[in-house]
Amino acid sequence: RLVTGEELRAPAAFVAPLQPGTAAAAVVLPERLQRREAERQQGVERQRQKKEAQAVKEERSEFFVAAFAREREAVEALLAAGPLEEAAARLQGLQKLLTESVRFLAPYEVRQGQEAVARLQGDLAARRHSAPGEKSRWKCVDS
Repeated sequence: RLVTGEELRAPAAFVAPLQPGTAAAAVVLPERLQRREAERQQGVERQRQKKEAQAVKEERSEFFVAAFAREREAVEALLAAGPLEEAAARLQGLQKLLTESVRFLAPYEVRQGQEAVARLQGDLAARRHSAPGEKSRWKCVDS
């Protein structure tokens, strides 16, 4: 099959810079290149932001571990010799901290936190069971 001149013609965007007198067509190629370069740079920027977000997650994890340890120690101290109501409130705050942090923590850290909270809840329940109840404070007086 013979190829005719019509079939060999390149698109106007590529031929335009070679043709004098068509200034508008000459701008098409650089615009296209500029657009591709801008898209490439946006992709690079997205990758950089993704890496920064990953670094923030790691910092949050370290922050969580420190805050969780601090609160856990406070709850343990209150369970040992403090008022049960305050220990229960701090334990509830500890559980809330764990729940809010689950999305960025590693599964191991989540499991460790859940085990610690469960252990503290068991200790609180045992202390409530062994503590004298409200019944002993009130005396029934028959008149």
